[in-house]
Amino acid sequence: MVASLMIIWSLSLIPFAQADESSLERVPEPWVSESHFYDRSESNGNDARANYDNEAWGITITHGDIKTGLSARNYSNGNRVYVDYGQNTMFYIGGKFYIAMFTIDQVLIMIGNDTFVMPLRNCAGFELTYTKVKYDGTIPTMECNITYKSIRVYSNVPDSTFDLTLLNHFRGDWNQTSIKVEALLDFSNMNLGQHIAGEHFTAEIHYIMQLTDPNMMDIGPPDFNTIKPSEYTDTSLKYNMTRDDGSPYTLSRLEMNDNFTIYNASGSHSAVGYSRMDSPNTTSGNGQTYNHNSRVVTHGFPNLTYEDTISMKSDPEIIVFHDRVTANSSPLTSLVPIVAVVAIVAVAAIGAIVLIRKRKKAGQEDKGEKNPKKP
Repeated sequence: MVASLMIIWSLSLIPFAQADESSLERVPEPWVSESHFYDRSESNGNDARANYDNEAWGITITHGDIKTGLSARNYSNGNRVYVDYGQNTMFYIGGKFYIAMFTIDQVLIMIGNDTFVMPLRNCAGFELTYTKVKYDGTIPTMECNITYKSIRVYSNVPDSTFDLTLLNHFRGDWNQTSIKVEALLDFSNMNLGQHIAGEHFTAEIHYIMQLTDPNMMDIGPPDFNTIKPSEYTDTSLKYNMTRDDGSPYTLSRLEMNDNFTIYNASGSHSAVGYSRMDSPNTTSGNGQTYNHNSRVVTHGFPNLTYEDTISMKSDPEIIVFHDRVTANSSPLTSLVPIVAVVAIVAVAAIGAIVLIRKRKKAGQEDKGEKNPKKP
């Protein structure tokens, strides 16, 4: 999506677990680590296109030789500041290494003839919470929530904000990793100025999905090492790749559940939204640069009611298929120089019941844009 790989957290600190050969046995318990750092360049000093991380925070979940990173970043590229959510899974198929990436950087509100785009950089700060690993039968699971607090709608109404919480439900199976991402939007502090109570509005979240091969020759910005999909639907990305037996396979899939829940003063109510996957434009309305080989997934939530809808929650699920969990593949620790990650602060989370972190106020007054080009 942007002109660098998303951060993969604390790679050099994670040991590998040996998988049991019986699928009836429990998948090895994941190792979980946390990274949190400020004021660091992602380059080695020779890469002018690299991002500068004002603050980056995330966790890595490692089971076998599969790593999943969940992150929130406040970073700069040139004279622009961005905030984003990143989900990255590093995995092997047929001994070849890939990184599946899933990111969010903006929310849209459409009401009447107005469309407001609110980039996550408009937030006042973010919070991170996560739990210890638990087993659902033989499969390890854990929860990690990231909340972007007080995302400003527009600058001339200082109190017009909403919160976005991404509730990540991780399941690390033998041959696939899945993360259900419940997106919770809290509108209780949103003031839309000239619009009146009772007007219907629609909220949209734009997700960006892509697959990278770090061993590909760098083809330059904004595509870099991203693989172009041979086919895509509203729920999956497919590539011209085959297994050893010649059969095609899908490396990643997005399961979009268009059912969502609306909460208001009278309780919770079921509703049906919409979803689609598109090729991106080169840039979005807020100036963000998109990868040509990525795909933008739109998840829309219509028929919300201004000053009646308090919040709403959806639940897409990302599934990444990979080789069987094992310690016998090439160690991922050797890839640290490729993604340029060295953890400054790392805290092991195994044994912790709930850890809560709050970031500092960003002090940014960026406003949402009205009626921009959509990605």
